Amino acid sequence: MATSSSPSGQRVLISYTAPPAFLASPNWTKVHGTLLAQLPLRNIHWKSASRSSVRTIQELDVTLVSFDSLRDEHTSQVPVTLLEKPLLHIYIVHCEVLSIFHAFALKLTLLLIG
Repeated sequence: MATSSSPSGQRVLISYTAPPAFLASPNWTKVHGTLLAQLPLRNIHWKSASRSSVRTIQELDVTLVSFDSLRDEHTSQVPVTLLEKPLLHIYIVHCEVLSIFHAFALKLTLLLIG
């Protein structure tokens, strides 16, 4: 099992977004705090299709950034390194009623990934 750790000073970016009403709510404060409490990520294991061994990252520093902050007009859209752009984009959906989820959030999610 090969192991590695993220180099000091380098962090992986993960962007997030949600409907504006949710981002302005106390629920977002709780979700954001819970996400931050899980960082840095530890003991990440994966097996590549091209390798037979399991690879492990002992600790991965992550920075959560708002997706809207990435769309700065003055920021170059061509990154110098892979770490300058988000590795993952998270869209947070909050629905209290299942029928609303099916009518709105599920369709939006399928549109975003399709």
